[in-house]
Amino acid sequence: MQLTNALASLILLAAAGVKAAPGTPVQERQATPTVYAQFFNGGGCQGPWLDDTVFAQNTNDCVNNTISANYGSTFFSGNTLTRTLRLYELSGCPVNQGRFFDLVPGQQGTGCFAQHIGSAKFV
Repeated sequence: MQLTNALASLILLAAAGVKAAPGTPVQERQATPTVYAQFFNGGGCQGPWLDDTVFAQNTNDCVNNTISANYGSTFFSGNTLTRTLRLYELSGCPVNQGRFFDLVPGQQGTGCFAQHIGSAKFV
């Protein structure tokens, strides 16, 4: 009986001392709002898939697109953003030059865009 009581006490002490481990890098990345972009050869998100990237909502800075493949269109999916992502045709997020389009927060099935993406910024 004393052995059972002692064992139960040890289990309770061990359980009381357990602390949650900090989040893993995967969990931390999953907590960051993102949108997934796939780049295709054809103009309608057809043809060979050439490359992909994830735009992570963790900065207010302009981020230049580093995809070097000569792509004709981009398909967006998995949008968990909480802020609008503005995608610019040119590098450097120019305000008064070139074209841009916006991906709004949480919009699913954002679809295919046939515009070149030179840079992106959360607005």
